Amino acid sequence: MSNNNTHNYIDFFQHNRTEEQTETLYSQRIKDAKEVHNKFSSSFQERPCPICGGEKFDQQEDFINLYSVVKCRTCNSEYVNPVPGAEALDYYYNHCISNDQFEELSQSRKGSSSIILSERLLEVLNLIDSLLLNKNTINIVEIGCSSGSFLNDLHIYLKDNDLDKRVHLSGVDIDESAISNPVTDGVDLYASSAQDFAKNFPNNFDLILNFELIEHLHDPFEFMISMKNILAKDGIFHFSTPNGKGFDNIGLGYNDFRPLAHGIFPPMHLQAFTTENIVHFAIRCGFDVVKIDTPGNFDVDIVKRFISRSKNSQSNFNHISLFDDDQLAIIQSWLKDLNSSSHLVITLTQS
Repeated sequence: MSNNNTHNYIDFFQHNRTEEQTETLYSQRIKDAKEVHNKFSSSFQERPCPICGGEKFDQQEDFINLYSVVKCRTCNSEYVNPVPGAEALDYYYNHCISNDQFEELSQSRKGSSSIILSERLLEVLNLIDSLLLNKNTINIVEIGCSSGSFLNDLHIYLKDNDLDKRVHLSGVDIDESAISNPVTDGVDLYASSAQDFAKNFPNNFDLILNFELIEHLHDPFEFMISMKNILAKDGIFHFSTPNGKGFDNIGLGYNDFRPLAHGIFPPMHLQAFTTENIVHFAIRCGFDVVKIDTPGNFDVDIVKRFISRSKNSQSNFNHISLFDDDQLAIIQSWLKDLNSSSHLVITLTQS
């Protein structure tokens, strides 16, 4: 095939993390998942479907033979049930080693070139431009900001373009250790749950951001209602989450080796959002959908690299080895156009 195309093949190890980092983090995440289950499973809580509120479900394959996963009969969403409670999740995020490892990985990317950060930053800057057309100053908050890596990149851009006086940045994260080790001093950071934070800032923020957060939450519906309460009139709620129907999540199941966590990956990811259920979820929470996109870049390379480790040795996705890099790059571009790539990016306004 000719090399004369506009698509570039994206190598996961080149743009995200090394092979050694991938193996180390995955292994530790599994160890931590087992530890949390051993310590807290007796206090796990039954819940209705976090997407639609439905009560009827069918059992799916357990995660690592420990965590129960079900599929809602009403909206077809997969979620962990029973789900780890607040104590278990607090222990996981504040005491388990894998989260420290991931934080070190995130901090190591500060100031480096990143496809994810570049696309994410561009999208957010476009939203900021649209808001500043009608307001002299705006307030932005990132919920689940960790130590502020993305907000730091955003702050640098705003400062370099003389916009830092017009845009006030805040960040919130439940991980106290991350907040106490910020990567930036140009942002107000708060160690708090989203719900507690929301009580003090009603209708305060013109732009709410969160990236790969709602899949972690015990009750994402309650979280969305809190976000609606802090969103200013004519404000924008912009977030991302893994796409449970993305190519890598279909090609590799949640019990296969995962270089990136699947939509279902307890005690970290507790429900899987998709291009199908996210619309119903947004409407249920009182939002209008402005835009849904799936800009994931790593699907093809992840499946190509790790399909041989899949428990489904007869998978049709094994044929991915027959394609060269130019062909795989075109397939990845198709996945994005078809909203079948690895991550969802959603922009909402209040209904």
